[in-house]
Amino acid sequence: MSSASLFSLAYFSRNEVGNTPEQLHAAIASILASARRNNLHHGITGALLFSDGCFAQVLEGPQDAVEAIFETIQCDLRHSHVTVLRAHPIDARSFGEWSMAFGGIDGVSTNPKITADGMGNADDILAVEEGRSLLAALRSVVHRDDLALRDEKAGR
Repeated sequence: MSSASLFSLAYFSRNEVGNTPEQLHAAIASILASARRNNLHHGITGALLFSDGCFAQVLEGPQDAVEAIFETIQCDLRHSHVTVLRAHPIDARSFGEWSMAFGGIDGVSTNPKITADGMGNADDILAVEEGRSLLAALRSVVHRDDLALRDEKAGR
């Protein structure tokens, strides 16, 4: 595959899988197992972050494959408020080592079933610019939503 045919799509979504640690661990393990199996088959690599009830993900690979996987995600009831952050051609993969890397916050990444894709440390996702940008965007969305909720509760 030539580098000119690579495409990257980043999005965030709200968690709809449950709120208990057990529900989150089981659902994220299931999401990652499916993603890793399907992504490997379609030449997709990427990274998934989970924090404060939100997912943020980067998918990279052939544009048609990335768009097909993203369409599946948009229809997945485990996600709501799916919003594209960025979609563009790329020269090289940022997460080429992983069919789907995972970086969890809130202790979710401590489950070995979740981290079994070669990330020795969940902070490895932040070693590349795309990962840092994704985390910054996720934090911004969570912060904005927290402010809106606070204002709503205050009657503003």
